[in-house]
Order: sequence, then structure tokens, then C-alpha cells
Amino acid sequence: MTTIKYQECKAFQKDVKRLSKKFKTLREDLETAKEYSIELFHREN
Repeated sequence: MTTIKYQECKAFQKDVKRLSKKFKTLREDLETAKEYSIELFHREN
């Protein structure tokens, strides 16, 4: 299995930083989504 490497643009990083103030677990939630949802989709297709 190949690990997917993600890159984030500056605008995305800025938005996440801003939104993280309101949603404290946002960064953790994004990492969980990458690990389970996105990678599972790519393995199945």
C-alpha cells in the first residue's frame, strides 16, 4: 500500500488556522478524514 502525500496551499492553511479558533479539533478531524475517508476511497477505486 502506498501512502498518499498531501500538500496544502497557503490559502487553505490560513483558513484552517482561522477556523481552528472556533473548531478546536479541526486539524485532528482533517487528519482523520485523510486517513480513513480519502485513502479508503483511493484504495477501493
